[in-house]
Amino acid sequence: MAILLFNDAPIRTAEPGDEDVVLDVLSDAAAWLRERGIEQWPERFSADSVTGQITRGQALLVGDPAVATVVVTDREPELWGENAVPAYYISRLAVTREAAGRGLGYRILDWVQAAAFAKGWRYVRLATSRDNPGLRRYYEKAGFLHVSDPEEARWPTSLYERYR
Repeated sequence: MAILLFNDAPIRTAEPGDEDVVLDVLSDAAAWLRERGIEQWPERFSADSVTGQITRGQALLVGDPAVATVVVTDREPELWGENAVPAYYISRLAVTREAAGRGLGYRILDWVQAAAFAKGWRYVRLATSRDNPGLRRYYEKAGFLHVSDPEEARWPTSLYERYR
């Protein structure tokens, strides 16, 4: 499903060789967060984690050159359990400062929702930092509902879902 999201560039699956592109977009977003006193992400994610996501077809890029990235998986048992309803799980959504303020993040979330719906799935889910009220408001504005704050999570986490 190709939807044009930014400057006539569709969202696409990252491919081997795109590791630094994904890492650079994430680093741009992490630096912006740190400038605001939010230590949610490392300065640079490990190349291994990105390589694994690319190998599994989970990392996506938007734009050419890329101005956004997101990871979409079809399970997240650590936070949602082994027997969760079919859903897409979003993580590492990041938009560069160049493309910020244009609603691109919301369009990416809508794209994932449409892809889930096309599979017959009603849910899109995500986990975000419980300690980042601005990001929580962002997802709530995008139509996500707070589900829980699991105490067993490795980091202070809030779970959200959006359904159709």
